[in-house]
Amino acid sequence: MAKRLQSFALKKCQKRVCIAKDRISQLPDEVLVHILSFLTVEEAADTSVLSRRWLSLWRYIDRLDFDATKPLDKVALLPKLRKRQMKKYLRWVSCTLQMCKGQRLDQFRVCFDLNKFARHEIDKWIEFAFSRNVQRLELDLLKGGEHIRNFGYCYTFPAWLLGLGDSADSSSYIPHSNDLQILSPVKQNFKSLKVLLFKSVNVTGKVLEFFLHNCPFLETMAVHGSGTLVNLEVVGPSLKLRHLEIQYCYKVESLKICDTNLVTLRTSVGTKLLLKNVPMLVEVKISSAAFNHILNDISSCLSCVISQLVVLHLTTHSWFKLSQEKLEHYNFPQLTKLKKFVLTICGQKDRSLLGCTSIIRAAPQLKEFELQLISGCSVQTVRECRKAAIKCRLHHLKVVKLWGFYSGAAHVELVRYFLENAIALEKIIFDRRTPMPTRFPLDPLSVKKGQTARNLAKLHLEGEVPPDIELVIL
Repeated sequence: MAKRLQSFALKKCQKRVCIAKDRISQLPDEVLVHILSFLTVEEAADTSVLSRRWLSLWRYIDRLDFDATKPLDKVALLPKLRKRQMKKYLRWVSCTLQMCKGQRLDQFRVCFDLNKFARHEIDKWIEFAFSRNVQRLELDLLKGGEHIRNFGYCYTFPAWLLGLGDSADSSSYIPHSNDLQILSPVKQNFKSLKVLLFKSVNVTGKVLEFFLHNCPFLETMAVHGSGTLVNLEVVGPSLKLRHLEIQYCYKVESLKICDTNLVTLRTSVGTKLLLKNVPMLVEVKISSAAFNHILNDISSCLSCVISQLVVLHLTTHSWFKLSQEKLEHYNFPQLTKLKKFVLTICGQKDRSLLGCTSIIRAAPQLKEFELQLISGCSVQTVRECRKAAIKCRLHHLKVVKLWGFYSGAAHVELVRYFLENAIALEKIIFDRRTPMPTRFPLDPLSVKKGQTARNLAKLHLEGEVPPDIELVIL
């Protein structure tokens, strides 16, 4: 009897499965295309095998994200594959664009290791994107997907495509009659731009200013690693721009930002920076080779906005050129509204990190502090811990996060400083992983060192942190 009931239940269950309806496919085409637009191009195209109904839907998606994570990972492991993968990527994007039928684009993203030798294809891709009134244009052409390439090999944005000709830059590329195709200016099709991102793309200040003054909806502009950017002016209250990044553009001679409603600024050209009348600017990231240069940038270039900053991120590769005693006693400008402070440095063995406390003391409203160590130094615990030279009550600090390798005494003495002075402290997070992830897999020795660092951090810090403060070790 039991077997008969079980068999009946099984058949009933199978029957239910068989008559189940595909409710997703019953949705209108517009809804399905919208859903597919949240996938990468490859993922969206894969849905064409589901049924005849899905065969062409992906061709109408309005977000073309040519994600290349997997091939870039392969290139990182085997650099010899770069040329083959580049040809494959160029063919994939060009063929896909020929099949796309959408009339507008929310996003067009290219992400691969491409240089100036791919200019014909990239020029056509950009024209395609502009012809569809693209709103978000991203050309991420970093070497290996991670590094700024030699400026001489960077792809150059075609100024002539905007109707600028070579007036914007005498060295800009102009198509010749023997090229595969001569493209005409895109006229008004760039006016829908909201986000513009260039990485390892040579672009001039005139081109960027053209976009600023002719794209009424442009809110975000990011340029990383341009060798032709020399002068840039972001001037005028009519500009919609709210977020600006100018990083690793080492030939910049001046960056002028005046009379705008800019909210966030990230730059590595602090010494060339002129700020004036930017009342909405509340978040700044400054990068420099030496920390004393950053101090000069803050005291001069950022002096007009220092009291209004809410988030400050400082990045330097030479943190220890100044003595720790001098840093600890440094008279830092008052950051009266600062809520979050992030410091990214290259750690050197087990030297003290207490020099950063001078900035922390200058921020009475600070709620979150984050220290990022980007070096892969081995663990050092040989010296004795020292105490900060100056004590200061931190009434609002709640979260402290420490990234990177564990440096022994340097971490312990910094944690002790916060325990002694941060009366509202709720959480301390130690994450041994690097804050700058890489495509290269960790070798067994690095994995072992990382686990050792985690174990030592747990051993040392658990004994320091009282139970009423949450300690997280990742």
